[in-house]
Formats: sequence, C-alpha cells, structure tokens
Amino acid sequence: MTTTYETGYFRLPSFSLIRRVFQLSAEYFEWTLVLLLVLGFILSSWHDAHIAKLIVEKPQRNDFFLVDYYALNKDSDIRHRYVPMKVLEVKRNSIVFKVGGIAHSTKVSVDKHVQFDKPMLDNYYRKQTLELSFSKIADYFQTGTIYSAARPRNIYINGWIVMHQNEL
Repeated sequence: MTTTYETGYFRLPSFSLIRRVFQLSAEYFEWTLVLLLVLGFILSSWHDAHIAKLIVEKPQRNDFFLVDYYALNKDSDIRHRYVPMKVLEVKRNSIVFKVGGIAHSTKVSVDKHVQFDKPMLDNYYRKQTLELSFSKIADYFQTGTIYSAARPRNIYINGWIVMHQNEL
C-alpha cells in the first residue's frame, strides 16, 4: 500500500527539499537576511498605502490627509507645498478641512508632520478652512496630490499628541 500526499494541484514538498532550502539559507545567511528585509519593506509600504486608501475612501472626523497644497492652490508657496490637513467635518457630499500652516519642501511622513506634538501649537493650522467634494478627493488621491493619510488612535498618532482631549 502506497501513500500519496498529493491533493488537487498542490503537491507537498519532500523533506529533503525542505532540508536543502534550510541548508542554502544557512549558507547564504546574509543574502537571505537582505531578501527578508527588502520583502518586509515592500510589505510595509504596501500596508501603509492600503491604510491611506481606506482612510481616504471613508474619512472620519479628525483624520489627517497629507497633501501637495500647491497642486490645490497655485497661489500658495511652491517651495513649502506639503502640508497636513485635518478633517473637521464630513458632510454628505464633501469634507471640510483645517489646512496646516507649517509646511515642508519635500513629501514627508505623518510622523514628521506631527513630531514633537506640533499640532498642539497655535500656528499649526491656518484660520481659513477648505471644503472639497468626495469626487475631487478621489481624483487628488489618484494623482498623488493627496499622498498619505492617517487616523489618530485616541489623541495620538504613533505616540505624538495631535489633538486636545475635548476634540474626540
């Protein structure tokens, strides 16, 4: 009586093949480590982009969108164009934002925008608000004008305070 481990289109690898893979990974440990690090970086980038897409598609109050403000308003400063925007209100067909007053000259992560609890500063946001429709927001995300988004947990984003307790 012979036993086969084949099921459908999938065939289980033999023990000798598994052992050989482990031997090769031990022999080429440095390359295996580099490969795992690159795969980890790719998966992390994909995860961040996926989370940003989910936030942009279903925004909530207090979400942060990172935008190229010069693409939204050609009268703004081209040198300092990357600003955060905080969702103030989600309406039926549009979103009202508070526009950040502290800008960067290159695209930076949400951590860099909120580092050292910057959103708690008085001049972090501009006085005027900005209202954008959902269709424009989707277009801006597709073109990269909105290049990232983050949702705070409680009053924090990655350990940095981004809003007052009474804003929850």
